[in-house]
Amino acid sequence: MKNQLKELIENYGDIGVLWFDGEWEGTWDHDYGKDLYDYVRTLQPNIIVNNRVDIGRSGMGGMTSSGGYVGDFGTPEQEIPSTGIPGVDWETCMTMNTHWGYNKSDDNWKSSKDLVQKLVDIASKGGNFLLNVGPTSEGTLPEKSVKRLEEIGKWMRVNSESIYGTSASPFKTLSWGRCTQKVISGGTRLFLHVFSWPEDERLVLPGIYNNVNRAFLLSNKGEDLNAFNENDNIVIRVPKSQPDSFNTVIVLDLIGKPDVNDAPMIDNRQDIFIDEKNVSITTERENVDIFYTIDGTRPSNNSQLISGSVLITETSLVTAQNFRDGSPVSGLTQALFTKVEPISAVEIDQTKRGLRYQYFEGSWDFLPDFESLEQLDFGVISSIDISKRFQDNNFGFVFEGFILIKEKGVYTFYTDSDDGSQLFIGDDLVVDNDGLHSMKEVSGSVALSAGHHPIRVTYFEKNGGNKLNVYFESMNIQKQSIPDDLLSHR
Repeated sequence: MKNQLKELIENYGDIGVLWFDGEWEGTWDHDYGKDLYDYVRTLQPNIIVNNRVDIGRSGMGGMTSSGGYVGDFGTPEQEIPSTGIPGVDWETCMTMNTHWGYNKSDDNWKSSKDLVQKLVDIASKGGNFLLNVGPTSEGTLPEKSVKRLEEIGKWMRVNSESIYGTSASPFKTLSWGRCTQKVISGGTRLFLHVFSWPEDERLVLPGIYNNVNRAFLLSNKGEDLNAFNENDNIVIRVPKSQPDSFNTVIVLDLIGKPDVNDAPMIDNRQDIFIDEKNVSITTERENVDIFYTIDGTRPSNNSQLISGSVLITETSLVTAQNFRDGSPVSGLTQALFTKVEPISAVEIDQTKRGLRYQYFEGSWDFLPDFESLEQLDFGVISSIDISKRFQDNNFGFVFEGFILIKEKGVYTFYTDSDDGSQLFIGDDLVVDNDGLHSMKEVSGSVALSAGHHPIRVTYFEKNGGNKLNVYFESMNIQKQSIPDDLLSHR
């Protein structure tokens, strides 16, 4: 394979993207993926490689969970992320009908209008669209594929400016369509993609406070549309009938960065604490003040003004809102933080390094009651590792022992598995990642005293890929695999 990749990469000039597939094959693992990624980089350092060079992709959702996997962008398949994936590069790969290859019986074609609107939906969420065409065995493109490509091209000849070089929408939702944007001199250019044309000839852009410089149809740049501020909205007067039935693009030039009435963001990744907690409350908006309360009441301009973070020492319902010139300019955001007592450590006289493991075989859709099953193998292992399996499918593991917590605090545990897994501290289920799925990461937090705590991890694999990773983190420990020297058994 490396010889073939070397030929492809070195014999054809600069390559933009190298797109791998098939990482679900049973023998492929992270070490192979990282080695292959690094090899490609030595041949062309600037090439972009998708995440399927490695394992760790979360099913059709296509995004790789954290934990050191390689790959430069995610690959959602046959679907579009509902809200986009801020700060991450991704592209949706999708077929025109339901098959990747040519299938003469598959007449379930997406319409040209649907494909154009999917393109816009993806661009409005910061993604790229990889649209498949399946040629026949003679190498010709199906007529219905060609027709759709021609109609997409016709729309793009007029509206490509609203797609190429744009970034994701500043709005979470728009009832009538989608939005893309570009930075321009003195402000921002919004491309308003109107799928549903307003019958009252008023296109309302909700919850935005910028002043308008200009508005016009992208298909008619010479004629301005009337646009004005009305309460917390911008209203654009539009023609009675929709010029393009697929998607009409209206250009709106704003003064400054988009000032959308998004509520502040409260960091609630760990919503429990032991003694006290600094709660971070932030906003990306400019020229606003954040007022907050910790008793669940609505903030006012007489409430506390945030400065970095809020120190809480009791269970608190933190509520925050953006204000400008004494008036609210956003909705509310809330998060509950609960003060808890840490779980006490267990008293044990002596431990040995490593965890005990049990190995089972069977076909399950969810984690079984392992205590009722006959184990096929058992022993002691230095870390949580499923490599001692006898086969690639239809097996399960139980790992049991103790984890040494060196400092009292709130700890977050993660399992990243294909298929299901669970993690217990004592009798408490901390992470529930059960069921049939591709690599998926789930987390949970627990307050622990310093000392030894019982830990139990269960896992099963039915078919396809098989992998289990376990991580932990705390305020003073970056997310990492649990070090072997913290694991023990009696």
